[in-house]
Amino acid sequence: MGTSVHQFLRTACKMLHPGDFYEGLPRERGHTPPLVFLFICSILFTIPSSMFVLQKKIFFGLMFFLNAFSMPFITAFILYLVAMLLCKGLFTYNTLFGVTAYASITLLISWIPGLAGPTEILKFCLIGLGMVKVGRISYLKAFVCLLCTAAAMIFLIQLFKPILGQ
Repeated sequence: MGTSVHQFLRTACKMLHPGDFYEGLPRERGHTPPLVFLFICSILFTIPSSMFVLQKKIFFGLMFFLNAFSMPFITAFILYLVAMLLCKGLFTYNTLFGVTAYASITLLISWIPGLAGPTEILKFCLIGLGMVKVGRISYLKAFVCLLCTAAAMIFLIQLFKPILGQ
């Protein structure tokens, strides 16, 4: 566990210069380092987020964690489908998951009231920067991929609203 925390702190410090970090990120690195990074970020997001809940803290804490931990998987999957259409053969799912998981560093401040929206925009900017640095695509192509991904996610949310009873 100590090694994971040490690796997390080293990675978080490197993310202060995300362009350099993503440039040095191997295209195929495996799931474990980004997964551990995402797991720790999700926990560090869940603990302070749960403090703002007055009732059912455990339930909402679990929901906060599941949301924080699962969204990078979903985002990477949708982004992978979009990238297959727009950037044929440049990205694998593992690469996009790594970029998306490391962009989740924004979770460390998104629990602060009023910062959730701006940090989501920052997360998408970090994902776009990661796509540019890792995949060597243009900023415009990364922006279009992210725009399509965001549109697909909004569409899916609207599609599932009646099922979830909202």
